[in-house]
Amino acid sequence: MTRGFRLDALLRVRRVQEEQARSVLAGRNARLRDSDALRTRALHELAAFGEPGTDLDTLRAVAAGRASIEARLGELRMLRAAQAAEAEEARAAHEAADRRVRALERLETAHLTAAAAEDLRAEQLRLDELGSARAARREGA
Repeated sequence: MTRGFRLDALLRVRRVQEEQARSVLAGRNARLRDSDALRTRALHELAAFGEPGTDLDTLRAVAAGRASIEARLGELRMLRAAQAAEAEEARAAHEAADRRVRALERLETAHLTAAAAEDLRAEQLRLDELGSARAARREGA
């Protein structure tokens, strides 16, 4: 007796969109963690350059190594900032998709509640009619 939820197809689409947004967010967060790991590794490499020797070639090699690692750290900082922005966009997109799903789920719940109440009213009317018909037959007999 209950009618189907008219927005059921839209709800399914919204759930798929929310799942896709969740997946994108997870990927962006993974890239962000990878970027942090690279940065940590580069910092450890930079810290590994201890006291240089006194030899001029050694000093030049150490300076070149430090400059290279510092340049890499700068690139990693920029990469992390870009990835953090992408992760924030993905988080916002996921939250928006989640809100759209929740709104439709609330509508679906309200629909199901109203449909169940309607079914109960219809059943009660049938029972009342049966009871009235039975009472009328008893009085008539």
